[in-house]
Amino acid sequence: MDIFLSDKAFIGIVLSAIEVYKKECLGALLGYNLRNRITVEYAIPYQTAKRKPTEVEPNWKRETRVQEILPKLVHLKHLGYFHSHTQRGAQKATAEPSRPDIESMIPAQIEIIVAVNDSKRRTQWYATGKELRGTIGKYRFRLACHYKKINRKIKQYPILCPYVLGFDLTLQQ
Repeated sequence: MDIFLSDKAFIGIVLSAIEVYKKECLGALLGYNLRNRITVEYAIPYQTAKRKPTEVEPNWKRETRVQEILPKLVHLKHLGYFHSHTQRGAQKATAEPSRPDIESMIPAQIEIIVAVNDSKRRTQWYATGKELRGTIGKYRFRLACHYKKINRKIKQYPILCPYVLGFDLTLQQ
């Protein structure tokens, strides 16, 4: 299984994380499932989430409203969520789920975690075995996708994003 991120989803995740940098962001992932691929078309940030430097929580009443209207608005499936982890002083953020992240994950849905850290040097975007990594401006990003199976075990899936892997670094000055 792999996760395909559209350009719109990638941009939505990165801009959401940068907008509230030093606090965590949260949003919904919309798309569809294919046989061996989950395609994320959109990443929609939650504006009313309660943000802190080390956690973020949706307003559940408003989340219910969004979930009720979603099938009437688009023919895409709610695939899960994305949220950010940010650097705190010298402690670098990781794209690994914390214990509260794992506990809040919904079985059979994905969770994309974007780690955002300060960066002193520029690097091209590249895919490791299962993460996307690179810099934009003065920020270093790591994106990872986690899936909670019905048996509650966590599995990490590789993320594919042709848009970012072909990113023109000459635009990043």
